[in-house]
Amino acid sequence: MNTSKKNRFFTEGEKVSKAIGILELLCHPETSAVLQCLREWPEATWVDLLIHTKLDAELLQHRLDMMEQAGLINKDADDYSPTFSVSRSKLRKVSALVR
Repeated sequence: MNTSKKNRFFTEGEKVSKAIGILELLCHPETSAVLQCLREWPEATWVDLLIHTKLDAELLQHRLDMMEQAGLINKDADDYSPTFSVSRSKLRKVSALVR
């Protein structure tokens, strides 16, 4: 068996699996609320997101951690308060895989 084809299959399978996980994450209303807020304010602090999404603090932090881990958002660490922004390149990649 050609190992390069086998490795390519698993690589493509992993990409599809990751894309499905990201799509599932995008289906949650909390994720949509965060993305909507970041659409209106391209760089928002945690407090901004807390106020505008009206999510519980723990739920917001959990959702932000998941979104950051998935690569949907970028977190720029500041001395006091990190800012979050949408990772447009990641969303384009997921969109391309879905097509």
